[in-house]
Amino acid sequence: MACAAVVPAHGQDRDDEATHDQSAAASDAMFEFLVAELAAQRGDTDGAIGIFERLAKELHDPHIAQRAVETAIRAREYGPALESASLLLQLDPQSALAREIMAALLANEGDLAKAKASVASILEKSTDRGAMMMQLSYLFAKFNDKAAVLEATQAVTAPYVSMREAHYAVGVAALIAGNTEVASRESDAALALDPAWDKGAILKAQVLRKASPDGLIPFYTSFIASHPGSVEVRMQLGRELAAERKLAEAREQFREVEKLSHGDAQAVYAIGLLSLQLDDFADAQSAFSRALKRGYREPAAIYLGMGQALEGLKRYDEAIGWYQKVESGDWVRAQLKIATLVARQQGLAAGREYLHHIEPRSTDDSIQVIQVEAQLLRDAKEWQETYEMLSKAVDKYPDSYELLYDRAMAAERIDKLDVMEADLKRVIQMKPDYAHAYNALGYTLAEKTNRLAEAKELIEKAYKLSPDDPFIIDSLGWVQYRMGHVQEALKQLQAAYSSRPDPEIAAHLGEVLWKSGQHDQAEKIWRAALSENPNHESLLAVMQKFQP
Repeated sequence: MACAAVVPAHGQDRDDEATHDQSAAASDAMFEFLVAELAAQRGDTDGAIGIFERLAKELHDPHIAQRAVETAIRAREYGPALESASLLLQLDPQSALAREIMAALLANEGDLAKAKASVASILEKSTDRGAMMMQLSYLFAKFNDKAAVLEATQAVTAPYVSMREAHYAVGVAALIAGNTEVASRESDAALALDPAWDKGAILKAQVLRKASPDGLIPFYTSFIASHPGSVEVRMQLGRELAAERKLAEAREQFREVEKLSHGDAQAVYAIGLLSLQLDDFADAQSAFSRALKRGYREPAAIYLGMGQALEGLKRYDEAIGWYQKVESGDWVRAQLKIATLVARQQGLAAGREYLHHIEPRSTDDSIQVIQVEAQLLRDAKEWQETYEMLSKAVDKYPDSYELLYDRAMAAERIDKLDVMEADLKRVIQMKPDYAHAYNALGYTLAEKTNRLAEAKELIEKAYKLSPDDPFIIDSLGWVQYRMGHVQEALKQLQAAYSSRPDPEIAAHLGEVLWKSGQHDQAEKIWRAALSENPNHESLLAVMQKFQP
């Protein structure tokens, strides 16, 4: 209840007199709160709001300010509601409710000029203008004419040009309006007033993302060099580096954030995710443990990450224990992980039986269960049974491009190339941007037929859709090799292997190196891959082919 928030929380007081004074003050506040509630019930909206607002200011309590907003809206007193929502936003700048209410009230009459006047009045009366100006993009969000909103933002912030937040507000409005020139100027002005301001730096980076994206990471790096204690900018830099697949560098930034913020749970969770991607499972487990202790907001995500880390460490029973804790939206994914581990420990039949006891909550869940069962069969090299099971699944879910793709891969294994080609062409028709379908069809045509020109065209389409995918680059190199273009093939395959030293890619690169006379280099790559993947079929086959 809102009235509960009236009583401030205190620790043990040092003397009874102070305790008595605080208790009396709390009692007075409780009494006034009840008076306001009674006034609202009798229809005295102004009286109730006045008391609520005074108490909220005195106690710095956003819950009471919210009660004032609710009272005003219920009475359809939209002017007082706007004032109370403004107070709520000042007391709690992160209040999405306050922002939404203010935006709705300002846009209620559809008149930006009136909204501008209201915002100007709110800013003039505000006890924390900086915080309020940081919210202007939200408050004007419901007006569609973004150029007009930019002009309105410039007008209401004009009296406060000595404040960094005023320039920030205009810069954000300019970005939304697509005016990068104004946005750049305003971000520079904000940083000129406060060169160490995180928000100003992030605004400048957003401008760079639109105007000069290659300069974004260098800008963040330079800013941190000058302001090493900047937590928010380090977080942003970490995200940008991760997006660029510079995972180790990204992790270092989140490590610094953890040190600077004394254990920010979001940063620690990010360390765990990056460590998983780097196959540093021990570090991932440690990071997820720390994030859990520090109250990460989505414990189910931690449970899933812990399971993956322990699975990577081959501590399968512990991994299953963590997966069993997942109860939220990732429940099915966790159950599928458990089934895979059961199959690994107890055999294929046990894994499939576990899958058959899962009760899917949706069609998507059912399809995921089928896909995992197919994967278990593939792992056991039961190619014919995989194909037959997936054929039944396709009959049941004919519009699932995922199942069609999986059946195509199974069909290729048992040399049903006509089925494979038909399924992949249907997938492409259903999902024209699915790069893996083009790649799979092109690679198979290059590997098993003489339709090399057609194969190259398909793989090039895949490459256009996903130019950084190392497996597609590998296919591009392989089709070049099959067409007799050895040097071009080497170039592509070396790029693919540098991006991801996968054993399949190693097998291809080694073969082309061998054919070009570089036997020592080919053997070096094969043996490095074999040490990590001692049972890989393609790798063993190519080594036997050239080293009988």
